[in-house]
Amino acid sequence: MTDHLPLDQVPLMGRRAIIDVVDRAPDGPYAAPRRAGTRAPGSVPDRGSGTRPGGPTAVDWGVVVTLRRQAAAEISDRVQHHYDQYGRTMPDADRQLMGRAAIRQVVRAHAEQLQASGTALWDLDDEEAYVRAVSSAVFGYGRLQPLFEIPTAENVELHGCDSVVIQYGDGHRAEHPPVADSDEELVEAIRFLGEQARPSRPFDDAHPSMTLALGDRFRLHAIGFGLSFRPSITIRQHLLTDVTLPDLVAGGMLPEELARHLHAAVMGRRSIVISGDQGAGKTTLLRALIAAIPANERFGTLETDYELLTHLLPHRRNMIALQARIGQGEVVGGRRVGEVTVADLVPEALRQNLSRIIVGEVRGAEAGAMFEAMQSGAGTMSTTHSHSAASTMDRLAARVAQGGVLTVDEAYRQIAHNIDLFVHVRLIDDTWRGGTRQRLVSEVRQVTGALESGRPVTHLLYNALPSALTPPVFDPEPTLSAELERYRSAWPGVR
Repeated sequence: MTDHLPLDQVPLMGRRAIIDVVDRAPDGPYAAPRRAGTRAPGSVPDRGSGTRPGGPTAVDWGVVVTLRRQAAAEISDRVQHHYDQYGRTMPDADRQLMGRAAIRQVVRAHAEQLQASGTALWDLDDEEAYVRAVSSAVFGYGRLQPLFEIPTAENVELHGCDSVVIQYGDGHRAEHPPVADSDEELVEAIRFLGEQARPSRPFDDAHPSMTLALGDRFRLHAIGFGLSFRPSITIRQHLLTDVTLPDLVAGGMLPEELARHLHAAVMGRRSIVISGDQGAGKTTLLRALIAAIPANERFGTLETDYELLTHLLPHRRNMIALQARIGQGEVVGGRRVGEVTVADLVPEALRQNLSRIIVGEVRGAEAGAMFEAMQSGAGTMSTTHSHSAASTMDRLAARVAQGGVLTVDEAYRQIAHNIDLFVHVRLIDDTWRGGTRQRLVSEVRQVTGALESGRPVTHLLYNALPSALTPPVFDPEPTLSAELERYRSAWPGVR
């Protein structure tokens, strides 16, 4: 059997440019999908009850999954055969024609098999509906497609096949029709997406969780196989990818005077760590800070999974985006074969003539990689989970110490010498009482470089949430402000 090429090397269609094949009513909303066992596999619903007058043919998604497997294997075989015969990859235009033909042939063969066995008789409309459905399942998101077509959705939360909830940007949630007839069908659909990613992401008993970047603004996380009672999937849609500091000022995330200071700090190659809870806006703020990097600089991003998406922006072509890779197969020396961590990517990035390195998110082992990147050059930026700017350095030091790279005291010294600013973001959620959600920069601390009782000394530069003990403050330290003065004229203003 010929080894199959990954389907992302057979790009018949963009994943977001798929013909809509999900059963829609004439006025637009999605019809509730069939529950398991309501008709025989492979059959077409009775036209008196299963379809609407003048409406599209309903498809059996169990059949679509079977045909998807056959079509994917056939397409991969043909692409591999072309490569073996000619020693080069099949041109995109040829792959498009070949792929459409292969899917149509697979559907036609299935229809003929149904007819020969007396199971069902498909007409041309039935065949065309399955051709569209299989195309979507192979090169798009299949039955999950509607979840990727809600422009204002921030999160899609699936708990099993029949609990689908959409969380919108303003914080409110709404239920959505199921997107699978069984948990097994849902897991199969998620596994297929992981298999087609580059690098591939396994989702099975040996790899019961998976994180996956999809398209130009989605991140999917799945967990199952006994770690959760039912498979649980969260799809995050990044609503702000091409964003600047002036954009965030206009949205109320931070005041202009602070934004100008942070912009100058990026221009002046100061190292910045952004902290906050999950969903607080850390990645969005980091994207805005990256936008402040001068256009003539070549920089790199290091991530466990692509999430910053800077490499997809048309005006950021001279940069490099590196992503870790999950190992496969047996564990050798404590690591799976083929595994590449963020820490492994640092020395590779240093050979790419980069002016600075961005470490997307520091969870655990990435802390050592962040310190290595900061030691290699100024201007490094990263994000991490923390409850305040003041506590971030303690969490970073503890994470590095857990990895055995440095002791806590050594980590504190590295923080004092290599990090300039800690920026903390918060999400204030009043939706529980009918209010709204607001993301804001709540605290900024400048690292002075001094140590006190072994810990880095910080200066409270900004505080947006005053209390009885801490009044509102914007107090830039004079020495740093003087050093950054030459960059203040580069403030871009609102686009």
